[in-house]
Parts: sequence; structure tokens; C-alpha cells
Amino acid sequence: MTRIAAVLVLALASSLVAIPQPAESRKSDARGGVIIEGLTLAGSQYGTPSGLPTTEATDPVVIPVAAGDHFKYSSITCSNPFPPWNNVGLHFAPDYPGITDPASVRHEFEGVVRRKKADGRGTIRGTITTYLCVDGQRQDRIVTSYKAKFRPTSDTSVTLQSNPVPTKGGLAFSGRFKVVSGTGRFEDFRASGSLNGQFTRLGTRPGSPADLTPPGYSEVAFQERGTFRE
Repeated sequence: MTRIAAVLVLALASSLVAIPQPAESRKSDARGGVIIEGLTLAGSQYGTPSGLPTTEATDPVVIPVAAGDHFKYSSITCSNPFPPWNNVGLHFAPDYPGITDPASVRHEFEGVVRRKKADGRGTIRGTITTYLCVDGQRQDRIVTSYKAKFRPTSDTSVTLQSNPVPTKGGLAFSGRFKVVSGTGRFEDFRASGSLNGQFTRLGTRPGSPADLTPPGYSEVAFQERGTFRE
């Protein structure tokens, strides 16, 4: 090997040693308890108790309940404070990085009636998509999947972390949920736990025809309570 070649080899070796290695990405070690809760409405076709539209087309659970029925409920936009439970619908303990606790959120609650028995009991499964509200706009989302059992109930409220939602009876449901995906702040967010709530009918809607009452169960109040990690 010539002197020049030897120098080049040494120089190359030195440069390779000096190349900085990319820092290993570190995920947050955040973990703790989480509550996702709120009130969703069947409002696009029938209006809502406040007269404000929902963000998505909706389709309530029919009465009488039937196996195979697909349903979807939604919320009023982030720019409007109604209903108040959604404005404090996301809770973390301890606080989650980058989130003001409790946080304002909006939801889409959808699924299908899997089974229905003669006594009115049955099972449902589906997804709940929760959007974080920032400056009056929907932003990052959390998507959970759930399975639950339902039964007829005469209970007149659903207990939430903030305040109970008054109801008029309907179908109480309970089951389990898990987070299956997220975006933005929640890209690496995972959680699981219990799901409880009620399909109910809160009353008539303003508009024409007067005193319109939506067919089916026109509202869903719910709470997901569990543990999270990132």
C-alpha cells in the first residue's frame, strides 16, 4: 500500500468514527387513569333539544330494538358549549402531556345490535371516536372499540365524572372498551377499561312539525373509565 493510500484509509476510518449516531427516540412514560365521557345525540334528521345540528349524520337505535340494527350518534360542534358534559369530557390522573384537564371533546358513538332476547336484553358492539376541541375546532382523535350488554331500565340519570345526565329510562349498557388508534397528541395513546351508559329519549325537538319526537332512542350518555399508557 502506498503512503498516500494509507493516509486515505486512516482518514476514512477517522471520519466513520466521528459520524454522530441518531438519538434513539423516546416515548413518554405517561400512564395513569383516564375517563372519556359525554352525551351524543341523534340530531341530523330530527334536530336536537337545543335546536343545533350534530356534526355527522345520525341513526338512532330503533324501538322496538332489533338484532342487526346499525346505529350512529354524534355531538354538536366544538364551537358550541351544548351539551355541557362534553366540555369537560376527557379526564386524566395524573395530567396527560399537552392536555388541559378536564378537556373539551366531542364524540361519535356508533355500532350494531348483535343479539336481542325476548326479555329485552341483548348485546352491542362498535366504536366511539372522540375528538379533542381546540379553539372551537375538532383536532386530534381517540378511537375506541367496545363490546357491551344492554337491558331495559327505568333509571333516570347516568353518573358522569362532572355531573349526572338526567334521562328518562331506556336501555342501560355495560361492557369493556379499548383504544385502537389515535392521532396527533394521542398517536401512541393506549387505554382500556369499563364502559357504562344508557340509550334514552330526552324529549321533543323544536321546529316543524311541532313537538317532533325522534323515533328510537335519541340520545346516548356514556362513560369509559380505565387506565392509559403511552
